[in-house]
Parts: sequence; structure tokens; C-alpha cells
Amino acid sequence: MKKIDSILLTFCLLLIIAFQACKKSNETSPDSRDFSNCIFVSNEGPFNSGTGTISAKSFVSGKVEHEIFQQVNSRPLGNIVQSIEVYKDLAYIVVNNMNKIEVVDAKTFKSHATINDVVLPRYFLGISDNKAYITSWDNVVAVIDLNSNTVIKQIPTATGPEKMIKVNNKVFVLNQGGFSTDSIISIIDCESDTILENLIVGQKPSGIRLDKNNNLWVLCSGFGWNGMPDENNTPGKLTCLDIDNYSILKEFVFPSYENHPEKLIINSERDFLFYNYPGGIFRFNINDNELPTTPFIQSENIFYSIAFDKINNRIYASDALDFVQNGNIFSYNALEGSLFDSFNVGIIPGSIYFYY
Repeated sequence: MKKIDSILLTFCLLLIIAFQACKKSNETSPDSRDFSNCIFVSNEGPFNSGTGTISAKSFVSGKVEHEIFQQVNSRPLGNIVQSIEVYKDLAYIVVNNMNKIEVVDAKTFKSHATINDVVLPRYFLGISDNKAYITSWDNVVAVIDLNSNTVIKQIPTATGPEKMIKVNNKVFVLNQGGFSTDSIISIIDCESDTILENLIVGQKPSGIRLDKNNNLWVLCSGFGWNGMPDENNTPGKLTCLDIDNYSILKEFVFPSYENHPEKLIINSERDFLFYNYPGGIFRFNINDNELPTTPFIQSENIFYSIAFDKINNRIYASDALDFVQNGNIFSYNALEGSLFDSFNVGIIPGSIYFYY
């Protein structure tokens, strides 16, 4: 009996060892991860404390992973993670309060480089194989050498430069004002890295998109904040500009001084604009002659950010909730406005990027 017991014990131990080995082999190691065909969400993290994070959801499996930079590289990103952009298979993660941009391989998220010496960076824009721009609340656009990942020049702008769009050999930079309020779009010649013009538009330009007619649409939020009425508030504006001479082709003024439009996205056909406004997400046809009065997607909370998935024809929106707990991402059918999916992410989800 003792001999049989010994054989059974040995057999059981071998089964346990084999099971553990099999389990480990099925676990995904940081070196074998592939984040292709994912939605990346940059989560700012707790304001002035802790660290921001990156969440990723696979288009293929539907799996959501959190803190992927920290998991792969065994270190936190830092505070505040402002935005993420993928350019030539490298992801550029802008960490505002840390005055840096973390560069990782977009597929594996393994660290590639760190760009330093950009004061309060906001957004990244690839210009060429060797050059990129990063907006900085030092009231400049930093010119980055992508070979050395260093700042090689600074282009002075107006106050608080934010998002940018490249059209032909020009870059249009929205200056919202940073801690104040501005009303200027800085237009840069991206071959010479010099300012062509500072164009005055409405207060707090917060969104810019190119439509199918090659006209620029600029959304200005106006002075003030949603939910904080003030006698000095000004209404927002939606303006259509000629891309060559910057003349105004159309202009729509929002009816309320207390409600402010925010963000601006465009669909894949580039004939419908979408923007945040109290009540939800509103849809505007570029051929319309008046602003919509009812939301396309209703929401009691004002979404923190919105983005358009041009491959799957969906609108994504983030809800930061109370800015303390983890936030949520919602996706909607862009034709009907119906809810398609939702998932939980990190604290204060901001920038949304689709990596196909």
C-alpha cells in the first residue's frame, strides 16, 4: 500500500507541475503583447497627485486592459497624462505635469524614448518622417527631431496652445488661453517652422476640422464654463473658414451665454460635425443654415471628450463622473445615435485614439 500511495503522490505532483507550467505559458507576458487594433484612452489621473494611466480595449477580443504602460515598463507615467497619439507605429504619451512625452512601441508598449524639456505639454502632431510638433503652455509649439527625440526649436504662439491640424504645408494651432482666455489661431508654415499669421476668431477656440470641401470649421467655446454662469460669459461660435485666405464663409453664434460648446469631431465622409453641448452630443450638417436645437445623443452629464471611429462608424465619448473615481467610455452608432457599448477606464479619461 505504501508503494501505491507513493506512486499516486508522485503522479499528483507531476499533474500540478504540468498544470502550473501550462498556466504560465498561456499568460501574456509584456514581451508578447500586441496592442494593434486597439482603442487607447489616456486617463489624466488624480489632479496634482498620483499618476495618469493608459487603458486599451481590443477591437478583436473586446478585452479591456488598464495601466498598460506601467504593466509593461514597471514604472508609472506620472501626472497628468494629457493625450496620446500614434505616429509611424510609435505612441507618444504626453504627460503634462511631468514636462515630458513618453515614446513607446505602439504594438508592445515597451518604452522607446522620453522627450524632455517641453513645459506643460498638451498635444502631439507628426509633421514628417523626422519632425513633429508639440503644443506647450509655455506659449510655444516645440519642434521635435524624431530621430534624436529632442527639442530643436520653439515657435512662439499666442496663449495656451492646444490642438493642431495639418493641412498641406500649414499647421493651424488653437490657442485657448491656458489659465486665461485667448481668441487666436496661430498658422505655422511647417517647412520653415515660422508663424505665417495669428488669426483672431472667437474666444476659446476648442475644435478644428477639415470638411469634404476643404474648408476649415472652428468651434469656439466662448468665455466661461458650463455649469458656472457668470455675467461676463460670452456665447460660443461655429465658424467656417476658407483655407487659403482665411475669410469667413459661414458663422453661427450659439444662443446661450451660459452654455458653451466644446470639442469638435467630424465623420469619415467629412460632411457631419459633432460637438459637446449641455444636453449631449449635437450633430451639424455642413450644408445646414442653422444650428441644431436638440441633441443627437442625449446625456445628463457633459462628456469630457469625444472621438470618431472612422473604420467602425462610431462616436466615442468619455464620462469623467466625479473626477475622483474611474471613468467610463461609451460608444454610439454614428448614423442613429444609439448606444453600442460601454466600458470602464481610469480616472478622468481624456484623449481617445484608435490604433488600427
